[in-house]
Amino acid sequence: MKRYAGLTQWLMPLLANRYHTLTGLENIPASGPYILAGNHVGSPDPMAVMAAVYRHTRRAVVFVAYDNVVRAFGKKLAYNWLAIVEKVENRPNECLDVLRRELENGQPVGIFPEGMRNAASFLLPGKTGVARLAHWTGAPVIPFGFTGPSTWTFGQGFRATLSLRRNLALRIGEPLVFPKVPDAEITKALLTQTTRTIMTRIGELAGRPYPY
Repeated sequence: MKRYAGLTQWLMPLLANRYHTLTGLENIPASGPYILAGNHVGSPDPMAVMAAVYRHTRRAVVFVAYDNVVRAFGKKLAYNWLAIVEKVENRPNECLDVLRRELENGQPVGIFPEGMRNAASFLLPGKTGVARLAHWTGAPVIPFGFTGPSTWTFGQGFRATLSLRRNLALRIGEPLVFPKVPDAEITKALLTQTTRTIMTRIGELAGRPYPY
């Protein structure tokens, strides 16, 4: 199945047209692997970000989503159609392995390093998954700050996704490049520092400080 089949005719244009602020698309590579990393406020975020990026590059981005989102469609359909890979809370390395293969095959991926939705005025502590992917593969990290409706229930997410309001903002920063490092040499200190660098930039783009 072709990724986004049927969605590029209505849902993705709907979401792409809802931005009142959209900057930095020129920072998205036209080819090769990269890691989109940004803040997460509600369930429409992945598709809204993908809609903007896909309109610009015509390339699907494989995003991480929690297991209950994937189960609504089924793991195979979610991956092959929606370009979503399951994150199982007690087995986080499984989704990182999938994203690593995508990057090594030259494909872009997306991840929310806070690990959950966050409507606070500041960012949550960043998980180290983005840093691991960056050091494993050498792929550039493309930071972004996203503003949109905060949602928690399925009904809120459904209504927010199909809304016609121009209430979305996406600010994409310049690529952050980190050295490719052998697995055995990736230390906790390295991951902490790289994560802090990424999260600080995301916070600047999102207008939400990173106090960690």
